Amino acid sequence: MNKVLYFLVLILVACDSNKSVTEPLKKPFELGIELTGKVTKIDSLESYYLINVTDENNWFRIVSKKSSSKPYKGTKLENGNSYFFKIKQITDRSVNPRVGNYLDIAACRYFENTEICTDSGYELATAYNLLGLYLKPE
Repeated sequence: MNKVLYFLVLILVACDSNKSVTEPLKKPFELGIELTGKVTKIDSLESYYLINVTDENNWFRIVSKKSSSKPYKGTKLENGNSYFFKIKQITDRSVNPRVGNYLDIAACRYFENTEICTDSGYELATAYNLLGLYLKPE
């Protein structure tokens, strides 16, 4: 009887210690996509910047409201350089399987009173870590 009780306690302690080891120390980014992408084009339309960003799998047109302020120690985006973005994807034209080539269909959204559309292959997005043309420091 003593051996059975000792065995059950040992199992409970072992199972409880496994739980704490497998729990992640840092929560994953749940609001969107994290990617390091290359800025291929920076444009503007009314009160918004349009920043085309690509990596090996994704093409995004990030919409960022123009701002006269910049984050403390923020990094200004420049064409041709790669940066780390936390992106919230707004359009997803690949979900409509009945369309022959979804890349040729423009998807437009309104930001306040400004209509912004996708380019061929790009999806509209915003970035949580972007203020105007400046990346917020981590």
